[in-house]
Amino acid sequence: MIYSAYTALRRGTRPLGWLLERGHLLARGENNRWRATLAMRAAATLCELPARALKTYPKTRYEVPGEQRVVASLPFADLLNFTGDNLADKPRVLIAAALSGHHATLLQDTVRAFVQDFDTYITDWKDAREVPLAAGDFGFDDYVEYLVRFMTTLGPGTHLVATCQAAPPAMVAAAILAEQDPAHAPVSLTLMGGPVDTSAASKLPTGLTQRLPLWLFEKGNIRTVPRGFPGSGRRVYPGASQLAGFIALNLAPHLRQYARFVRNSLKGQDDALTDFRSFYDEYFSVLDMTERFYLETLRKVFFERHIPRKVMDYRGIRVDFAAVRDLSLLTVEGANDNFCPPGQTEAAHGVFSGLAPERRRNYIQPGVGHYGVFSGSRFRREIYPVIRDFAMKSREYSVSH
Repeated sequence: MIYSAYTALRRGTRPLGWLLERGHLLARGENNRWRATLAMRAAATLCELPARALKTYPKTRYEVPGEQRVVASLPFADLLNFTGDNLADKPRVLIAAALSGHHATLLQDTVRAFVQDFDTYITDWKDAREVPLAAGDFGFDDYVEYLVRFMTTLGPGTHLVATCQAAPPAMVAAAILAEQDPAHAPVSLTLMGGPVDTSAASKLPTGLTQRLPLWLFEKGNIRTVPRGFPGSGRRVYPGASQLAGFIALNLAPHLRQYARFVRNSLKGQDDALTDFRSFYDEYFSVLDMTERFYLETLRKVFFERHIPRKVMDYRGIRVDFAAVRDLSLLTVEGANDNFCPPGQTEAAHGVFSGLAPERRRNYIQPGVGHYGVFSGSRFRREIYPVIRDFAMKSREYSVSH
């Protein structure tokens, strides 16, 4: 009922949003001789702010050099490759994108960095409301299976990089491959700002799972996809709900960004306005997750902490992380990360306890929050070189051993 009402409201306000968008474009238009006046900038601002609130944000395009091709397609994700020059000389890397409300396109900066030195692939997750019920359900183990199948498709010698929530299933996939199909196990595993052990450093939102029962998340967050979508009838955690939660838990920075937007709009700072629109066009583009994946992730990762407690199962079989030997592990954390504070991702080293000291490293980046771990200028200048050099070194280590 709530999802249906929300959808109806969004559709009903489209005419008003269209009018406000037209007003904003007219006020800023090149043919408007008064566009540089304060009065016209104010009018444009008054139109654009509510227009952006009423706007529907579709999945954005990957703005990455070269062509893009789908290598493999499964009901809930495509394996997407970014082609480039001299691919035969570049090692392969699979970027496991988080399935936590945003499209994989949120990792634009991540992909643009990796394509410089790697034959780059990404898990391009699909919006659950666009997947028909006939395609079946999707849970935590299915995410792991997708990574296993994609790694097998890419072949030996592939590196695996997981961002945020993708860290736990990527760890499981790496361990499963090491045991069942060592030839296709990742050469290196890089975990970036992921909730491996949420008790290691507790802040919002991970702290909520220590105060609220799981049934409350199910009752309060699960909705049914309404008619008009291919996945009508599917039980999901709507992306709009996840987005609202993200903003509520970290409201102050967004308020500052919008205050700057108003100031820059009134001053006519077009470059700053373009950066603002680009970021929020991507940030507000969200997808729905299946009920099963959402609740299983909450239970296994946040509430019951299966990985650090060494009780993680995959398809009914206990996962033995300590048995993994031929893997290089890098964990990357942001010093100012409020979602996955330092310590949560580093805990992966205690889980993969069988790795030699020279095959592991934890890197903490000063001055960045959660999104700065995989995007932005600090990521490009300081974090990515650490990941690249670690992967190249691990590749040489594997060859020599």
